[in-house]
Amino acid sequence: MLKLFLGVLFQNNLAICCKLGALKSKALLPEMQKIILLLFFSLFLLGRTSAQTFGSFTFNKLPQDFQLYPRESTNFADITVEGVAKSAEFTAVSIRVLRNSANNKYQKVALTFSGSSAKFSTKFQIPAELAEYDFEVYGFKGKDSSLVVKRKNIVAGDVFYVTGQSNAWIGPIDDLVYQGEWVRSFGAVQGNENFGPYSLADTLWSLPVGRARIGPWAAEMARLLYESEKIPISIINSAAGGSNIDWLSILDGNISSPDGGNIMYYKALKSGTLNHVKGIIYRQGESEAAASIGTKYTWGVKFESLKQKYKKFFPSSQFLFVSQNNVYEYPYPEAAYVREDQRKQAYDPYVKVYATVGIKGFDRLHYSNDGYRQAAYEQFRIISKEIYKRNWPTEINSPKIQRAYFLSEKDRDKLFIDFEEGQNIVIPNDTMVVDLKNKTHKLSLADQFFWDEINTKSMSKNIKKIEVINGKKIAITFTLQYEGNIVSYIPSFHSNFVVGLTEYPYPGPYLKNKLGMRALGFSGFPIQMVDGESDVFTIGPNPATKQFTLRWPRLIQGSIKIYDMNGFVFYTDTIDVERERVVDVTNWPNANYFISYISREGRTSTKRLVIIN
Repeated sequence: MLKLFLGVLFQNNLAICCKLGALKSKALLPEMQKIILLLFFSLFLLGRTSAQTFGSFTFNKLPQDFQLYPRESTNFADITVEGVAKSAEFTAVSIRVLRNSANNKYQKVALTFSGSSAKFSTKFQIPAELAEYDFEVYGFKGKDSSLVVKRKNIVAGDVFYVTGQSNAWIGPIDDLVYQGEWVRSFGAVQGNENFGPYSLADTLWSLPVGRARIGPWAAEMARLLYESEKIPISIINSAAGGSNIDWLSILDGNISSPDGGNIMYYKALKSGTLNHVKGIIYRQGESEAAASIGTKYTWGVKFESLKQKYKKFFPSSQFLFVSQNNVYEYPYPEAAYVREDQRKQAYDPYVKVYATVGIKGFDRLHYSNDGYRQAAYEQFRIISKEIYKRNWPTEINSPKIQRAYFLSEKDRDKLFIDFEEGQNIVIPNDTMVVDLKNKTHKLSLADQFFWDEINTKSMSKNIKKIEVINGKKIAITFTLQYEGNIVSYIPSFHSNFVVGLTEYPYPGPYLKNKLGMRALGFSGFPIQMVDGESDVFTIGPNPATKQFTLRWPRLIQGSIKIYDMNGFVFYTDTIDVERERVVDVTNWPNANYFISYISREGRTSTKRLVIIN
């Protein structure tokens, strides 16, 4: 742990040190003193809890009760017992390891004193499995031995970090919230909604109970993961109720009085899991969606910066899992931008995003425990697929818009929206909801589409029909020619909400796939035009080896035919609203060919292709 911290500390200050080295000694001294003071203070913080004394023995490495050791790629975790004996009466130290209370391993180490002390060190490996290990340390005086210390319920497994605001950790602890032996927590819930500064003394491993609770959402994810992977799981939760992105962005490696993102970093260091965390699970954005009208929108830029910090301070995290905001009642028009920037994160392979709209038990901000369990199951499936490579279908993901287009200028009364391959879109029924005054409100899917970029100006009155085309595509038919060039989906906020009158959680309905995953909301998505006046395409590379790519300057719809020099059709395929197509020619004979593109309107364009394999 000490080596790890020093590495991070020097890494963070390397640039400063190099710059200081070029300065004159008088200028160097004050800054160097600050760095030295920071170094020694940090060493003091880490060292003050690392040594544990039991009688004549002081341990600098010793498992905690309930500790989870992160497994290596071998499926084993290394556990070291190391310390100093300070009484020459002792001749040896032994460690007995028990698996599920039965003898498992044993080591005995002779003590060689140098002056008044003798160092000892032993190492064990335990597999990641649904089994608990105990460690008993004995001191020997000749043939007689006595128990020095015992550590219980130790496991090996995988670790995830959770961060965000209240939806990431609150909720009642009912009988279905898992708090059992195969899920571990580290640290303690702080007062004041779990904000900092974090108490440096709260560094114990525990089951996820009491002040070590992780909330119904995280607990259910952990349960599903351990049952699926058959290994213990640790969720280290550093979320704080009502936290905004500014607070979470306090992440610079300062652990002298950890606050904001430094709390998660401090826990990572003290738990010994920093270099093994599998993923970071981020659920935040409600605070920015509830901003006062007129507040400058900055969440998207700040999240990009925070994401880079996560990559820097938690380099072993394979993915960042992000929840897209629900629809809230706070009349902040730019709330749609939060959802849009969360959607755009899906373009980054490091980030996996899913939609929270349509989750059961929504109470306008939080959820019932059934809702948290639903959200946990949906998040679990994504983690299972991405981290553990389990064979889940594409539809465990929220459908993501790929393109929006009209077939031509004269067909602006019918808008097509494509989602990714593997999605099978379902058009939901209308939603009926009753408010506090017992008044019934009816909403349809048409109410979820807008013609402005902040999702406030509804298309609903001009939508005649919404239908599914070929599974992954929907078509919206308008009552008139739509002259706009953007489309938005899901309202920025619940505009019909009035305190004391029309109080009810926004009910949707929402586009979803056959597994029930709701589509990600989007804002100001550009509408393109298929075909156009030009059918010119390019071929690259040409001559081609193994494969070549056809590219058009805009979306096209039609077909391609490739002829050999004798005029026979060698290859044919359909182009359905695409700008490029890759063709594999690995097994094609070396020869000259002609490629013809035939547009939907019947126009033809032809070019020559050379294959050299």
